[in-house]
Amino acid sequence: MGEQVPGDKAGAAETPARGGVYPWYALTLLTLIYIFGSADRAAVAVVTEPLKAEFGLSDSAIGLLTGPAYSVTFAIAVLPLGWLIDRTNRRNLLTATVTIWSALTAICAGAPNFATLVAARMGVGAAEAAASPGSLSLIADTFPPKRRSTAVSIYYAGVALGNVVIFIAGGWLLMHFGWRTVFLVAGVPGLLLAALLYFTTVEPKRGAFDEAPTPAEGKIGYMDTLRDIFGNKALLAAVFAITLSSGVMQSFWYWTASFLVRVHGVAVSQAAIWTGLTIGILMTLGSFMIGPIVDKVTAGRPSRIAWFPVVTLLVGTGAGACMALAPTLNISLIFLCLFGFCGGIVTPMGYNLVLTLAGANVRGATMAVTKLIAIVFGSGLLPLITGMISDAVKGADSIRYALLVTLVFFVFASACSALAGRWAKQKGM
Repeated sequence: MGEQVPGDKAGAAETPARGGVYPWYALTLLTLIYIFGSADRAAVAVVTEPLKAEFGLSDSAIGLLTGPAYSVTFAIAVLPLGWLIDRTNRRNLLTATVTIWSALTAICAGAPNFATLVAARMGVGAAEAAASPGSLSLIADTFPPKRRSTAVSIYYAGVALGNVVIFIAGGWLLMHFGWRTVFLVAGVPGLLLAALLYFTTVEPKRGAFDEAPTPAEGKIGYMDTLRDIFGNKALLAAVFAITLSSGVMQSFWYWTASFLVRVHGVAVSQAAIWTGLTIGILMTLGSFMIGPIVDKVTAGRPSRIAWFPVVTLLVGTGAGACMALAPTLNISLIFLCLFGFCGGIVTPMGYNLVLTLAGANVRGATMAVTKLIAIVFGSGLLPLITGMISDAVKGADSIRYALLVTLVFFVFASACSALAGRWAKQKGM
C-alpha cells in the first residue's frame, strides 16, 4: 500500500505521513484556501442586484453567470486535473491553480461589460476544478480513516466560512465602495495562501493510511474509475446524493440575498450581511460539530456515515420551505439559520462518503468525476433553473416559489443517501 502511482514523476518526492501538529497545519492551510476559493466563487451572489442594474441583466443572465459560466469550464478542466492529481505533485498543482483563480477574481473588478465578467468566471471555474479533488486527496493521505470525518468536516467548513467572509465583508464593501471592490478584495488572499502552500507543506505518501486493498486499488485510468463508480451501487448513489444536495445549497447561496431584497424589502448590502450571518455562520457551526460525532459513531464505516445526511436533508427541506413561505423577515431568518446548519452537515458528510468508498490510488480521479457531475448537474444547473423558474413565475414573490421548487431536489438527495448506506451495508462496509 502507498506505493508510487505509475507514471508519477513526483513520487520520489512524496514523504511518509507526518504526525504531530503538521497534519493540522496542512489542514488549516487547505481550509483557508477553500475559504477564499468559496468567497471568490460566491462573490457574484453578493453583487447580484448591482450587476443587474449596471448591465441591465435578467435573472436568467445572472443564473448563467453563477451557473454555466463557471460550471462549463470546470467540467472541461476537472477530468484532466483529476488525472494529474493522481500522477503528479498535488501541492505544486494546487499552488498553480490557486494563483490563477485568485488573480482572475481580482480581474473581475475591472470588467467593463457582462461578457468580460463571463470570461473571467469561466477562468475561475477551470482553475478551481483542482481545488476539492486535490485537497481531499491530500487530506486522505494525511489523516487516518478514524479521524478523517473530522478532517473533512473542518475542510468543508471552508465553504460556509468563505461565504460568511464574502457576504459580511462583501456587504460592507458594497455599501461603502461598490461592487468592483468586492471582487478585488476577494482575490488577493488566495495569492498569499498559494505561496504558503508551496513553501511550507510537503507532498504526502499516497495510500499511507490504507491498510487493505480496495476494489479500485491499482487502477489509474478514467475508464477504470468510471467502471468502479457505475459498478458500485453505493458509490454511485453517494455521487447522486452529493450532486443534488450541493446544487440546492449553491442555489440558496446565490439567490437568498435577492430573496431578502425582493420579498422582505431588505437593502442590498444588508441582505448580503444577513445571508452570511444566517446560512454562513450556522453552516460553519454544523460542519465543525458533525465531524467528531461521525468519527465516534461510525468508526469510518460508510454504511453508517450515509445516514447522517439522510435525516439532515429532510430537516433541511422543511427548514428551507418555512424560510421561503415565512410571512415576516424574522421568521424567515430563523428558518434560514436552521437550513444553513443542515447544509453544514450534509456537504462534508456527502463528500466524505464518496471519499471513503473510493480507492486510494484513484481518489483524485473519483473526486474529479464526482465534482464534474456535481458541478454540471448540481451547482451549475440548479441556480440557473431557479432563475428560470423565477422569470417564468414573474412578480416580486417569484423567487420565493422558485426556491420552494428547488428544495424538491433535497428530498431526492436524501433517498439517494439512504440507498448508498443500505448498499454499503450489504457489502459489509
